[in-house]
Amino acid sequence: MKKHAAFLLAGAFTLGACSMPDTPSVETDIEQSAAADTVDEIDTTENNFGFSTKVANPNDGEGENDNIAYKMNLQVAADAISRFSASLPGIENVSTVVTDEEVLISYQVAQDYDHEMDPNEMADQVKKNALSVIPRWYHVYVTDDPNLRVNVESIGETNLNDGDMEDAIASTIKLMREASPQGYPIDEGENANGETKDEENDMAEEEIDLAPAAMDVPSAKSMNA
Repeated sequence: MKKHAAFLLAGAFTLGACSMPDTPSVETDIEQSAAADTVDEIDTTENNFGFSTKVANPNDGEGENDNIAYKMNLQVAADAISRFSASLPGIENVSTVVTDEEVLISYQVAQDYDHEMDPNEMADQVKKNALSVIPRWYHVYVTDDPNLRVNVESIGETNLNDGDMEDAIASTIKLMREASPQGYPIDEGENANGETKDEENDMAEEEIDLAPAAMDVPSAKSMNA
């Protein structure tokens, strides 16, 4: 995993009923770790909007902003994604892991859901829910394979060392992409998971060791082989 930036989101979003009807809303606060002379430039308005003004500083390119760090509250993001995805028609339950760069989502379609929907369309809807919550650089991976739900939940609940966790995430992503539809490409420059061509090639060339969370859970393809 690469850490592109640090974002401190003790949740920095309010998702209201006007944009997502009949969907749970998450209200959050912005926290900023910064020098005292910049804190005064952030205002809280009576309408609950975030608002800030700042005059260009010629020193900004010389490390002036190096002491400002924004981090995302990963637990709040994971909860929001699970809640919104579980509110989609036909979705019965959802498990979500949010790392500093990836979102892994396992979802189950209700057995009594009587509306036919292309699995790729369902995957795309789940993915778009996640993309509406997390920063744009994130990659999103989804699976409707019940066998891989164990993988996703193991990553979220197991304390592994950094190396084993990296392997668990990478191997689970590989299995998710093999077993389940990922929806439609996000745009002309990115695939269905939000990866550019270069990122996709790098992942294809990377050697992945099966991690503890994935060793005992075969993909759907291998089970049907």
